[in-house]
Amino acid sequence: MTYRVVAAIDFGTHGSGFAWAVLPVGADAPGERQIDYPDQWDDAPVTYPKNLSALFLDLDGTDRHWGYSARRAGAAGEPGRLEHGFKMWLRPEDREGAHGPGAGLVGTPERAVPLIAAYLRRLRGAAVARIVDGGGFLESDIRWCLTVPAIWEPEERNLMREAARQAGFPAHDRDRLILVTEPEAATVYCAQDAAAGLGDLGSRATLVVDCGGGTVDIAAYRCRADGSLEQLRPPSGGKLGSNYINRRFQVQVLAPRLGQEAFKALEATPAQLLELMDAFERVKTSFRGDGDSAVRIPISLKASRIIDPHGGSERLAAEQQGVDDHIVIEPDVMRGLFQGTTEPLMKLVSTQIRELLADPAIAGEGLRVVLVGGFAQSPYVQSHLAQHLDKEFPGGVQLVIPPNPSRAVLGGAVHYACRPEVVHSRRAANTYAVEISERRTFLGILRESGAKRELALTKIKGRGAFRDGVLDPLVLMGDEVRVGSELTYSLVPLASDQRELRVALYAVPQVKDLTVKTPGARLLGTVVVDITESLGRDVEKRSVDLYFTFGGTEIGVSVVNPRTGARRDTVVEFAGVPE
Repeated sequence: MTYRVVAAIDFGTHGSGFAWAVLPVGADAPGERQIDYPDQWDDAPVTYPKNLSALFLDLDGTDRHWGYSARRAGAAGEPGRLEHGFKMWLRPEDREGAHGPGAGLVGTPERAVPLIAAYLRRLRGAAVARIVDGGGFLESDIRWCLTVPAIWEPEERNLMREAARQAGFPAHDRDRLILVTEPEAATVYCAQDAAAGLGDLGSRATLVVDCGGGTVDIAAYRCRADGSLEQLRPPSGGKLGSNYINRRFQVQVLAPRLGQEAFKALEATPAQLLELMDAFERVKTSFRGDGDSAVRIPISLKASRIIDPHGGSERLAAEQQGVDDHIVIEPDVMRGLFQGTTEPLMKLVSTQIRELLADPAIAGEGLRVVLVGGFAQSPYVQSHLAQHLDKEFPGGVQLVIPPNPSRAVLGGAVHYACRPEVVHSRRAANTYAVEISERRTFLGILRESGAKRELALTKIKGRGAFRDGVLDPLVLMGDEVRVGSELTYSLVPLASDQRELRVALYAVPQVKDLTVKTPGARLLGTVVVDITESLGRDVEKRSVDLYFTFGGTEIGVSVVNPRTGARRDTVVEFAGVPE
């Protein structure tokens, strides 16, 4: 299908936005793409390409306001509640402490998906108004691109697609709604957008460090001779976004100085807490860390009235030598809030660099580190990463910060949507394998592009000829997988009256001794194949071919009936997906 417009959605923990471009008629050159970055939002304090990732729900749970308007509604005392930070609820280990403005309550994927869908519906509406109503295009002219963290597993990516479907995006059409990881989008931006200021990336290895509100993603790429990108190592990262500095501020500074009762009262009025956190955010984004002056966070009159009945102002004055209208943070304390995020970040970056430089070809050409994302604008992060690289890798690593690091992911996602084939290959983050009952009488080898292995899929207990719980690898962790390449897998049932094959797909963080009991092995989901058309035939004549695609941002699966040649795309039914 030919698209006239591409639009990117960058849904973040703290802020979200969209960007779009009209595809030129005829040959499409990256330099000819004019990207529009909307940067004005209702009730926003400044112009910025991101709106606040927040919703205000009424007493019935209906979203009445979104973005900065949601915060305004909460501050005005409208009946209802403010929700914020719900993106991080999709990942199980990130669930605690993500409710509201970091209040420490529990969120779940079941709660996150409808909230994300409601927010994406609003963001999609704003994009459609800009592109369709303002630009004169049809909605069917648009290819959408949604960004996701690189450290997210297939389960979380699938949940984001489901939320997008609920929001009205064409999620079932995987060509009209494509996904791209955030550091990969940023790499495309650096390679193709003149605004990045990097020029031609050449063949030099580039390590992109994407610092956002919730996560930090790190991924390494290199330009090939044809201009396409190859990923050099599986991405890494963690829960090291700027929001975790905010949470430490609440836990280590705000709560102890106000007292627990006063702090809980402030938590119970999320709009007032968010206003105070906005003030901290402004201080945080300008903090350099090289001075001796304390920073001061003003406490509004409304916030004072909330904490006063619980002794908050009195306790604050006692803690701060009589100051009760500001939170006074000493330089060492402020640096300590940052270090809980920046120190592990430096270690992750160093690990990736050392592994890359172990390749003599990369070491010979040198390595550049590109810092992008909203948190990349922090002077503290910039200076400390530069100092760390100079100390650990003197003269061998160049640090580059684009002029607008907060635009890198959005802009790159637009470029990626124009031409997804700009990414040539990726590295498998896990070993992906199918659970089988292995016939002991023969062994085969699965190879890319054509070679097949006959395996009995259904488990039969009590038969010595079969070994249950074996994981047969489709692709090994760290393997280079070319985008668009398929791995062919031939399966047969064990009974002539079997009506379906249920193919269990596992992810394993290692490459040897692969069984369902291997430490870290987890069930991603199942592929269900209807084989009723071959009922009654000998099992050898009931085979089904599965084609797995692992080189993309998502796992693709197709089923081919070798008796008819019919092929259809299917999906992995992910385990644990909310109903």
